[in-house]
Amino acid sequence: AAREPQSIQAESYRSIRTTLFVSSPPGRIKTILVTSPLAREGKSSTVANMGITLAEAGKRVVVVDSDLRKPRQARIFNAGSGPGLSRFLSSAMEPAEIVKPTQVSNLQVITSGPLPANPIELLTSERMDALVAFLKRSYDYVLFDAPPLLAVSDALAMGPLADAIILVVRGGQTPIPALKQAKQKLDAHKLKCL
Repeated sequence: AAREPQSIQAESYRSIRTTLFVSSPPGRIKTILVTSPLAREGKSSTVANMGITLAEAGKRVVVVDSDLRKPRQARIFNAGSGPGLSRFLSSAMEPAEIVKPTQVSNLQVITSGPLPANPIELLTSERMDALVAFLKRSYDYVLFDAPPLLAVSDALAMGPLADAIILVVRGGQTPIPALKQAKQKLDAHKLKCL
């Protein structure tokens, strides 16, 4: 969306943004968790591009790389290394210490930080609740890049923190049974897909 703003792909992300704007009253959906049934479906790219298009619309946006197993956002945004989410969740740092600027106005990123031994415990901790509350006060949209649903249970555990969930699938690639199984898991946990 930033490098090729006139591309069909960029327009598709703007279309998702428009759907988000018209599908709910302003401020009702602030935290969005993005996941996929399987790995390599494009969820990290989707999070980054959604963040860019929302920021281009004048919204204050933060992308949180909450995939503490195979993070991608630091590389996508060229954000380098640093303490990140995992260090915040396992220490007494302040939220502002882990938020990094990007080259896109209105868009900031929280990278994953060092890969922890206990991702799900960190992602469901009181520190995570406190971080989400801080981010909801500070930004118009908080986008979480979460691990694939069928690989690990991190996304399901984080689901209650999100106002909505986007399930990313790759056309012609994602097996239909995997998509159905992922949707069943979300439904069983009463998690709402956007």
